[in-house]
Amino acid sequence: MFKSKKSIFILVLLVLLEFAIFSGMPFKEALAVNFFLLTMFFFVTWLVGLIKPSFVLRWGDPSKKTRKNVSKFCLSSMVLSFILFIILLPKSSPLEQAFDDQSQKNSDVLATFEYQTETDKNSATPTGDKSSKAAKIIEAEVISVTDGDTFTVKLKNGSKEKVRLVLVDTPETKHPDKPVQPFGPEASNYTKTLLTGKTVKLEFDVSERDKYGRLLAYAYLGDKMVNELLLKKGYARVAVFPPDVKYVDRFRAIQKKAQAAKLGIWSIEDYATDSGFDDTVAIAKASPKATATAKPSPKPAASVKPSAKPAASKKPVTTKAPVEEVYYENCTTVRAAGADPLHKGDPGYRSALDRDADGIACETSASSSSSTDSGSEQTIIEPQTDSVYYKNCTAVRNAGAAPIYAGEPGYSRKLDRDGDGVACE
Repeated sequence: MFKSKKSIFILVLLVLLEFAIFSGMPFKEALAVNFFLLTMFFFVTWLVGLIKPSFVLRWGDPSKKTRKNVSKFCLSSMVLSFILFIILLPKSSPLEQAFDDQSQKNSDVLATFEYQTETDKNSATPTGDKSSKAAKIIEAEVISVTDGDTFTVKLKNGSKEKVRLVLVDTPETKHPDKPVQPFGPEASNYTKTLLTGKTVKLEFDVSERDKYGRLLAYAYLGDKMVNELLLKKGYARVAVFPPDVKYVDRFRAIQKKAQAAKLGIWSIEDYATDSGFDDTVAIAKASPKATATAKPSPKPAASVKPSAKPAASKKPVTTKAPVEEVYYENCTTVRAAGADPLHKGDPGYRSALDRDADGIACETSASSSSSTDSGSEQTIIEPQTDSVYYKNCTAVRNAGAAPIYAGEPGYSRKLDRDGDGVACE
């Protein structure tokens, strides 16, 4: 009775181990591995039985506990297990099987996407010329997205593979040694919305996998390449790792357009580089701004020409210290800051400044008309002429002039991207 309970316990333990080890493997492959392990078990048992037969043949007639009987039992079991292992052994890897299944299902998938010659660059269309080297393409279902350039797919044979988009790189969101980088969540959400639950075609370049075992591929959703879509949105940069450079020229042309439009990662100057993403450049943009104290300006915000007639006393022009939102007390303040005219939606716009309610506040024509109608003498604001010019914020920081407040030499709206009256903070 004791032996029976012990045998049941061992059997249950083996079943649990089977589930734990082989749950993610196809049944046929798991069975083949089991028969291989069984072959090795009988081989070790045979070696032990040659030394001490009674240790292997523990029950039955003691006279039959001989090395000959141990050899018969172990060798016959070992040969049988090995034959079954050979029969069930997969003929190819899961990825190769997926290639074979896809080829049988639709031979037209194996098409070639050629680079265009100088004579037909204007008609860039994929061609299916069978005479050139065929592209390796398989279909797979996206079951989860890790981040902007990595996701997991399920192949036709049921196996799961992690895919890394080749020739592109998006900001990190789940790197163990890096913080969440600017535009990383946006890239991740875009890929997740685009691909989750969808069937994609994976095209391979020269390398099949990277050093982490992930598949390297160009992913197609319908007739759109996901790698290109990420570049167009400004969520990725071109990352070149030879020999996988099939579409590098095409990708760089797309990236150049996103850079010119300052989309996504390109909206932060010097953030995306050829070697990756510079987090230190993006800290000022990513962190919330503290309430700033107005820095005294070396010259007055506006100059008023003396008039022959005594002008009506005016309220002194005051400029609010730059805080989270831009506030202009009146149009004189707007013009002194060089921000006129203000369009609806611009920082500092409010209906009180837009007297004719046309969506444009403090425009010159409106100011002139208003002054003429009231019969009062028009106040002429002399334009401020800056003797200092900075090409960009890098030049400002190199000169030790950062930050520059509105009205200071060198300040311009081009440098003040968030329109808060403080440039290059």
